[in-house]
Parts: sequence; structure tokens; C-alpha cells
Amino acid sequence: MRRSQFTDNEILHLLYEASTGVSVAEICSTAGISLRTYYRWRSRFGGLNAPAVMRMKELAAENARLRGLVSNLFERLRDPSDNPSPSPAAPANGSTGDNTERKREQAIRSAAKKCGGAVTGRFASLRVHP
Repeated sequence: MRRSQFTDNEILHLLYEASTGVSVAEICSTAGISLRTYYRWRSRFGGLNAPAVMRMKELAAENARLRGLVSNLFERLRDPSDNPSPSPAAPANGSTGDNTERKREQAIRSAAKKCGGAVTGRFASLRVHP
């Protein structure tokens, strides 16, 4: 979809002008937009002010990020070859601790690649050692 040549603040200003009594036809002709565009903007932004529009954009970006994380999680659950499973024959004395640690770091890095480079989670800063 093509990006608008008007910023959100400009759109809000045009909608505010219409609410103060300026005719919609005059606003559309001076701004160089069609009536359909004006009414689409009005239905999209309604009675929102600038901070509410910014909050709406932040929420949309957060929703997109969360949808991506959930889809990556479902992909990992569907594809068992990607998930490193612990070896049942691992010795109890911890002699392969280095190998287990390496596998764990590889799993974290592969998860980071799937999440667009971001390692997320509560203890993300503790897991990754660059």
C-alpha cells in the first residue's frame, strides 16, 4: 500500500478544521485530496487527538511484533528438528557441561534469528554473552 503524503498531525489538523466549521469541500480542494480520502481519514482517526494517535501507532507496532513472536513460537513447536532436546544418556557428573552450554547458546542464537535479531524474554540479558 502506498504511504500517505500527509503526516498524522496534518491529517488531524484538517479534521480539526472541519470540526470548527470550515466546509469539507474547501478543505479537500486546498489540501488536494478527494472527499473519499477525507471521509476515510475521519473514520480512521475520528475524534482522536495527537497523543491518542501516537498511542494507537505504538499499540499497532507492538501487536505486529507480538504476532511475529507467536508465529515463530508455533513454527518452532511444529518443527521438532529445530528444537534441541536434552540427551537422555547424559552423564550425571557434568562432564559434558561445555557441550550442553554450547547447544544452549546455539538454540538461543537460532531463536534470535527467527525473532529478527532480538532475543526477548525476562532474562534475555543473562542468556546472551556476546
